[in-house]
Amino acid sequence: MAMGYLGSDGNADLESKGEEYFRILVDRSFFQDLEMHNGKIYYCKMHDIVHDFAQYLAENEFTIKEINSDHLTIDGSKNRHLTVMIDKGIPFPTSISGAEKLRALITFTGEGALTYEALRGLFNHCRRLRVLSFGWPDRTDNLCKELPEGIGKLIHLRFLHLGSNQKLERLPEALCNVLNLEFLDLWCCENLKQLPDSIGKLINLRYLCTVGCSALTQYPKGVQKLASLRHLTGLIARADRNDAKEFCLADLGNLKHLHLLYLKVVGNSIDMEQARKAQLQDTQWLCIFLAGSIQRADIIEALDPHRNIPHLGFSGHYGFD
Repeated sequence: MAMGYLGSDGNADLESKGEEYFRILVDRSFFQDLEMHNGKIYYCKMHDIVHDFAQYLAENEFTIKEINSDHLTIDGSKNRHLTVMIDKGIPFPTSISGAEKLRALITFTGEGALTYEALRGLFNHCRRLRVLSFGWPDRTDNLCKELPEGIGKLIHLRFLHLGSNQKLERLPEALCNVLNLEFLDLWCCENLKQLPDSIGKLINLRYLCTVGCSALTQYPKGVQKLASLRHLTGLIARADRNDAKEFCLADLGNLKHLHLLYLKVVGNSIDMEQARKAQLQDTQWLCIFLAGSIQRADIIEALDPHRNIPHLGFSGHYGFD
């Protein structure tokens, strides 16, 4: 979706279209060893022969670079999609040749590789990126405490993955200038203290994940403006009042396209009038964590989800692991 491979016909349900394409590839044996959960494909493998052939056909578009010693420059001038795998203890390259042409950059780096200076240089040069992912298998102190303001220059960015970083504490307000952003993953950024106040500007955002962000104590009111959201996981909402700055249960009523919601309810009482404005009748997946003394039966009565909601559950701790 981020790369535009699903078309741009204005179809609001591009997720279903992408899922259909993926299942066609599965039926044609492009993928194997599928792991399913509630009818959804969560993991799969590509056969070595299929992988090698796909890589051969796409050699001028996709490249994987493995770095195990200090490299000042990566040559990505012939590619539009670049994956960089950097060994532990190796710094991120100071420059990427052809960075201005890149559409997708996926990095797997060791601890401390992505410094503030490295990120600032990256944002200054990779202005055409649609996909940017900082990936690692375990939770690490990979990123710096905050991202450079230059991320606001990536105006074409659709997909941003920052998950599993324990050092990241804040996101710059400049991120909210990336108006095309559709996917923001902050999973298990345990020291993230707040979301940008102007997050409501990201009107094209379809996915927002803050599950495992244990230092995050509230959601800004502006989230209610993100009417394109389909999946919202880790949401924190006040139940006892309509607050001018904090996201509240009533604000859910503005998010009319939510299919999946993981919700932390804050407060020891429920403002029933406000809660009934949530309008969760079309939500298909709802998981609730109760942070105060509110009882399960009371919050279900207040939110009044669809009686035949396919997936409804309660979590015993915030994180929904």
